Amino acid sequence: MEEVDLDSYQTALEEVLTWLLSAEDSLQAQGDISNDVEEVKEQFHTHEGFMMELTAHQGRVGNVLQVGGQLITAGKLSEDEENEIQEQMNLLNSRWENLRVASMEKQSNLHKILMDLQNQQLTQLTEWLAKTEERTKKVESEPLGPDLEDLKRQIEEHKALQEDLEQEQVKVNCLTHMVVVVDESSGDKATAALEEQLQHLGDRWAAICRWTEDRWVLLQDILRKWQLFAEEQCLFDAWLTEKEDAVNSVHTTGFKDQNEMLTNLRTLAILKGDLEMKRQTLNKLNSLSQELLAAIKNKTVAQKLEGWLENFAQRWDNLVQKMESSSKQISQAVTTTQTSLTQTTVMETVTMVTTREQILVKHAKEELPPPPPHKKRQLVVDSESRKRFDADTTELHSWMTRSEVVLQSPEFAIYRKEGNLSELQEKVNAIDREKPEKYRKLQDASRSAEALVEQMVNEGLNADNIKQASEQLKSRWMEFCQLLSERLAWLEYQNNIIAFYSKLQQLEQTAITAENWLKAQPTPAADPATVKTQLEKCKDQVIHLSILQPQIDQLKVQSKALKEKEQGPMFLDADLVAFTNHFQQVFTDIKAREKQLQTVFDSMPPAQYKETLSTILLWIQQSEAKLSIPQVTVTEYEIMEQRLRELKALQSSLQEQQKGLNYLSTTVEEMSKKAPAEVSQKYRSEIEGILGRWKKLSAQLVENCQKLEEMMTKLQQFQNDTKTLKKWMAEVDVFLKEEWPALGDSEALEKQLEQCTALVNDIQTIQPSLNGVNEVGKKMRNEAEPEFASRIQTELKELNAQWEHICQQAFAKKAALKGGLDKTVSLRKDLSEMHEWITQAEEEYLERDFEYKTPDELQKAVEELKRAKEEAAQKEVKVKLLTDSVNNFIARAPPAAHEALKKELDVLITNYQRLCSRLNGKCKTLEEVWACWQELLSYLDAENKWLNQMESKLRATENVQGGAEEISEALDSLENLMQHPEDNRNQIRELAQTLTDGGVLDELINEKLEKFNTRWEELQQEAVRRQKALEQSIQSAQEIDKTLRLIQESLSFVDRQLTAYIADRVDAAQVPQEAQKIQSDLASHEMSLEEMKKRNRGKDAAKRVLSQIDVAQKKLQDVSVKFRLFQKPANFEQRLQECKRILDEVKLQVPKLEMRSVEQEVVQSQLDHCMKLYKSLSEVKSEVETVIKTGRQIVQKQQTENPKELDERLTALKLQYNELGARVTEKKQELEKCLKLSRKLRKEMNALTEWLAVTDAELTKRSSVEGMPSDLDAEVAWGKATQKEIEKRQLHLKSITDLGEGLRTVLKGKESLVDDKLSLLNSNWIAVTSRAEEWFNLLLEYQKHMETFDQNVANITPWMYRAEILLDESEKQKPQQKEEVLKVFIPLKELEQFNFDIQKLLEPLEAEIQQGVNLKEEDFHKDMTEDNETTVKELLERGDTLQQRITDERKREEIKIKQQLLQTKHNALKDLRSQRRKKALEISPHWYQYKRQADDLMKCLDDIEKKLASLPEPKDEQKLKEIDGELEKKKEELNAVHRQAERLSKDGAAKAVEPTLIQLSKRWRDIESKFAQFRRLNYAQIQTVYEETTVVMTEGMTMETTYMPSAYLAEILRLLKALSEVEDHLNSPALQVKNYEDLYKQEECLKNVKDSLGRFSGQIEVIRSKKTSALQSATPGEAGKIQEKLSQLNFQWEKVNKMYRDRQARFDRSVEKWRLFHHDMKSFSQWLTETEQNLARTQIHPGDLASAETKQYLKVPDSEKNWGMKAEQEDNFLPVVQLSVI
Repeated sequence: MEEVDLDSYQTALEEVLTWLLSAEDSLQAQGDISNDVEEVKEQFHTHEGFMMELTAHQGRVGNVLQVGGQLITAGKLSEDEENEIQEQMNLLNSRWENLRVASMEKQSNLHKILMDLQNQQLTQLTEWLAKTEERTKKVESEPLGPDLEDLKRQIEEHKALQEDLEQEQVKVNCLTHMVVVVDESSGDKATAALEEQLQHLGDRWAAICRWTEDRWVLLQDILRKWQLFAEEQCLFDAWLTEKEDAVNSVHTTGFKDQNEMLTNLRTLAILKGDLEMKRQTLNKLNSLSQELLAAIKNKTVAQKLEGWLENFAQRWDNLVQKMESSSKQISQAVTTTQTSLTQTTVMETVTMVTTREQILVKHAKEELPPPPPHKKRQLVVDSESRKRFDADTTELHSWMTRSEVVLQSPEFAIYRKEGNLSELQEKVNAIDREKPEKYRKLQDASRSAEALVEQMVNEGLNADNIKQASEQLKSRWMEFCQLLSERLAWLEYQNNIIAFYSKLQQLEQTAITAENWLKAQPTPAADPATVKTQLEKCKDQVIHLSILQPQIDQLKVQSKALKEKEQGPMFLDADLVAFTNHFQQVFTDIKAREKQLQTVFDSMPPAQYKETLSTILLWIQQSEAKLSIPQVTVTEYEIMEQRLRELKALQSSLQEQQKGLNYLSTTVEEMSKKAPAEVSQKYRSEIEGILGRWKKLSAQLVENCQKLEEMMTKLQQFQNDTKTLKKWMAEVDVFLKEEWPALGDSEALEKQLEQCTALVNDIQTIQPSLNGVNEVGKKMRNEAEPEFASRIQTELKELNAQWEHICQQAFAKKAALKGGLDKTVSLRKDLSEMHEWITQAEEEYLERDFEYKTPDELQKAVEELKRAKEEAAQKEVKVKLLTDSVNNFIARAPPAAHEALKKELDVLITNYQRLCSRLNGKCKTLEEVWACWQELLSYLDAENKWLNQMESKLRATENVQGGAEEISEALDSLENLMQHPEDNRNQIRELAQTLTDGGVLDELINEKLEKFNTRWEELQQEAVRRQKALEQSIQSAQEIDKTLRLIQESLSFVDRQLTAYIADRVDAAQVPQEAQKIQSDLASHEMSLEEMKKRNRGKDAAKRVLSQIDVAQKKLQDVSVKFRLFQKPANFEQRLQECKRILDEVKLQVPKLEMRSVEQEVVQSQLDHCMKLYKSLSEVKSEVETVIKTGRQIVQKQQTENPKELDERLTALKLQYNELGARVTEKKQELEKCLKLSRKLRKEMNALTEWLAVTDAELTKRSSVEGMPSDLDAEVAWGKATQKEIEKRQLHLKSITDLGEGLRTVLKGKESLVDDKLSLLNSNWIAVTSRAEEWFNLLLEYQKHMETFDQNVANITPWMYRAEILLDESEKQKPQQKEEVLKVFIPLKELEQFNFDIQKLLEPLEAEIQQGVNLKEEDFHKDMTEDNETTVKELLERGDTLQQRITDERKREEIKIKQQLLQTKHNALKDLRSQRRKKALEISPHWYQYKRQADDLMKCLDDIEKKLASLPEPKDEQKLKEIDGELEKKKEELNAVHRQAERLSKDGAAKAVEPTLIQLSKRWRDIESKFAQFRRLNYAQIQTVYEETTVVMTEGMTMETTYMPSAYLAEILRLLKALSEVEDHLNSPALQVKNYEDLYKQEECLKNVKDSLGRFSGQIEVIRSKKTSALQSATPGEAGKIQEKLSQLNFQWEKVNKMYRDRQARFDRSVEKWRLFHHDMKSFSQWLTETEQNLARTQIHPGDLASAETKQYLKVPDSEKNWGMKAEQEDNFLPVVQLSVI
């Protein structure tokens, strides 16, 4: 059992340690805390999970520790095992504690940093909101306008504000997920404050967003109105100016004839008609200005508009007055004789013109032609009535438009729980207050319209437009009134909701207050009075909450009333249920608290318990008070004995109170069984506290008794030791006071010193005892009472002071005795040492005789005497000191010692003075001898320097370099140096004689003089000889210089002659005699120079001559080079340059052979040009070979200045010719192949294009017939035949594509030439075949409809026959019976119509149900819940009616089934629409943001397209780049729209975003394609367009719209097309050749296919991964198509991969065989070479064929025979070898 328990403990310990290690690693792996708030949130949540894991494993750690403790407690383990388990437990506990502390610290740091970062975000948001609010206030304070440009600028600034809002939205979204950790220190107040701060920031953010949206709507409305007003103003101003000019041009006087007058009158009449037509425009301008002023509310703009309008009115009145004035002037100008005629004519003219004006008005307004009015007054009345009607109508429409802007505000779309709607309420109430007045205006307008209609009808005019305007006004008024009533009802309902939530929040706040009170309540107290008080407060809370129940019931009734509205908010139920649950929970918790307090109150202890408890506590307090008084202290011994007796008595009293303590423990145990856990725990804690104090008191009593007894013992010992020490110090003091001996008594000094040393040793022995007494005294002083402590302190101080005094006296006496004895001994020793030094110095320096043989010995003797002299001087100080010491000692010594010391001192002084005098004399003599020696050495050095100069000069003149002048200079310098005086030599002889006479250094001096004299004589003789030799060298150098000068002159002449020949392009072949002469002269000079060089080589003095000879030889070499150039042919360079020029011209023409077209004419012309180049290279071939051959000879003979350069030029010429030959030959072959393929391609394409044109024309002809063809069967037959023909022509298209691929391989980089043609052909093919397929499908549809029609006719015909029979029979029957028969037929017809209608309605319902919860664009604009409601109800009612009228039970059942089906579908659709509406409301902000971004981007694309279209031809490249850059900037906005669309698609709005996104993508591709056309200016631009358009449009767009079904399907189709192209590559001619043909192209093609498959594999994986998302957002029909295309894609993918593997395996086998073939061919070639060599060695003759050696050589090895067989089998391996031109 022991082993099992131990094993289980070890297993559990290992598991816990393993987990602990992983937890420590996890904590370590969390890394440092980031600075990014989102990352810190993630780290916080991660660490929170880690802390939860620690909490979960805490029990396991505790269990392991508990088991370990139990094992140790059991005592069944060995001591080692127990120690090991104890160490393991300590390790586990410490590691767990460290991990827990580290985790808590990490959590605290995370919390702190996270809160700091979030507070920083809050601060930043607050600052941003403050800045933005100031910004909005500033914007609001600025008036709108006052110009249109200012308004546009303000709109741009508002756009910038909207962009800032969108950027800040990211931070706000981050703050919506704010993490708040509440700890005990912060409490609820901090959380409430943070919530209040967030709520405040949210309100401010929402206010800014609402203001921004409202401001944007207002700005857009004002901009639209202002632009409309500006356009109308400009047009009206131009028209008015034109009419003013026309009126000014009318003449009023001076008419030539009557016709001119009539013409002017007619002009005035026309102008009047135009004025009447334009009056409406002026009224329109007034109404537009009023609308603009009502919207903009700017006085400056109002004044400006009023000024414009007043100006127009003034000009209008002036124009009318001027016209009237002109008319009057014309009338007055007519004579009286012509009055009647003129008036008649004028009236006719006015009538005619007015009629024309009315006709023009009719054409302008599309009304009936108004006849001319009979009376002018009637015209004015009509105009005024119409004007009033138009003004009233315009005013009403304008008022309703402004009001509808308020009534259709987005605030009406969503119900709110709180908020202030007073502003909106006031706006709606203002509209409602204005409604009666506007209604009266409507009635006035109606009456005016009726009057106008009646008047116009009476006059025979068409009044439909008046009627229509009046009816439209009335209809709009009704709709407006309906909208107004709805908005008033909505506001009332919204106010009810706000009131409901206000009351709900009050009740919720009450519940929260009660809940907080409950949380703040402490645990039940142990005091009955406190418990009773808590119980009463809790009952008050219960009563208070019970009173709230009727209010809650009333709130439920109010909620039920609010929910009766059909479109009421859905959050009412949820919030009310949440509050009710919360309230009930709080109420239940408070009741539970009340019950708990009652239980605690009922379980309080009895009264005896309290009395006993009080008694014991009182005794404990008294005892503790006694013990708190310091009794355990050191004081008088008798007092300490008394205190010890008192402590013993207190211990006996402790035993007496033990009985009461036992009673308390028993009572608490009994109460614990009855009372609740909290109360029991309290009493246990109380009794445990008493027991603790009891035990502490008992222990303290025992401890005090022990301490007091110990202190009494220490006090007795201290007093005894102190007495002993004082007695010993008194005895020592007597010894120290004895008299000291004199200094002269050595024996007495030594005796007293020994006694004093013994005393010091005794002091050191007794010192530890004194220290022990001090330590005991200090301890006792610390533990003693203050008065007794001061006594101990005084006693110790006196004891220590006396001890210090004794010690100081003892040590001082010992030091004095020892000092006196040492001084006596030291003085005797110093005197003795001084005597010894004087004796030694006399023996060493004065009593010896020295002989100086070397200068070192002399110098050393001088230095020794100097040192001795200095040492004697230094001893003088010591002698003085000795004198002073002896005198002082004599003064203190006894009289008997005075004479001996004084006599000894006098002898010492006398000897010292004599030694110093002798040392000074000898030192002076030796210094004079040393000075004489130094002077001799200086003269010798000077003379030796001159001799050294002479010797160096002789060496310098031994081999003089140069000519005669240099040698002459050397001779002069030698002669100057030989003229040296002999004074120094005589001085040297005198000094040497002086020293040798004294016997100092005589041998050394004689040796130096002999050596000096010998060298002097030798150098003088050598100088004389060198003087003669230099004179001879001067003569020889002059002869050599003359010879070299003649050679230089000859070479210079030949050089000039050759230079002239070369300049005149004369070579050696033209002047052979002169060339021969020059050659012989050069050879002669070369021989002369060589002989001179040989004669002077090896001579030391001939270096200058040799250098001159080298210069002459270099000149000779230069002339020789020119002579070789003179020998070179003169026309070689010209021929070389001519060849280079021809080749360069060919090289310039070679790029023209690059294929720039696939047209036959162009390729043929390029081929002809290539043949010309080929011919040119053939013609120049022989000349190139000749030039190269001649040039090689020139290089070989060194007949050029730079042979290496000429050789490189020849090599370059050869390489250029070979390269051009190879390139021209290659281009010739490519052009021939291209011409052949292009001819075949054109032929095939023309045939296919012609067939497509014929088919297209036939399709156009057949499809131009309206409706169904007359001969449907013939059309279907033609369609089938066409489809079969298309299948046949498919192979034709395939062959054309293969030809195109072959041509593309030939073009090498110009594939676009073929691609354009193939693309056009494919486009035509797709267009024609798709049209044919559509036409064929249409015909099949017609055929299907005809079959259905025939079947219906076949079904109806028998019924008609029966109906005719019944009707015929009914004619013969009575009327009542006839009516019964007719009733049978009528319901049947209605039933048929009912079935048709219900089926017609079920189809769209089913289609919309199939849509599911996927949103469409309509879901964001209106609530479609009630759509089709009226139609469904009507159909259901019709079905009920038909059931009553039809007697056939089966048909009635069918009607009922269809009704149920319709009802079920309609209900399901309503639920779906409701869900879609809810989802639409949730994501509506993202939707409207998406729409706004898409619309802005579409506008930008329109602007870009307009800019692109407005560019003049040819396009400006700089402007194109600017527009292209603008388009590039919009690319990021396009990606943002796609990301927003993807987010909406994920939220279920794929169908809604798809139309706009497809349209936007198409517009983008169109503009990109236009840019692609413009960018095709050069090759680099084409590459750029291809990369940008392809990558951006395929990867950027397609991948971003992958979740939309249509885009996903389009991506699958794109991949299918790409895989088809890869399959075409695998089936291309390059991979269909024989096994071993063109292996390089096969490898390149397979590599391209492999790369393509690698790229497509990733895209296919992406498509497969997005399959689930696409299918979820697709309709069933789209899902089926997607499944079908995915299956097709997978099949195509597997097929292409299999084809690639087969082609690759075939290629690998071919390459391996090719390698083996080359290996065998190499072996066979080697064998052939060896055989040829053997045959050459044998030299076979006809008669020697039988020889064995020959047969052996001719024997073919088996391996070579086998190779021959292989070669026959694989002839197709032989490569084609192209020979070079040269």
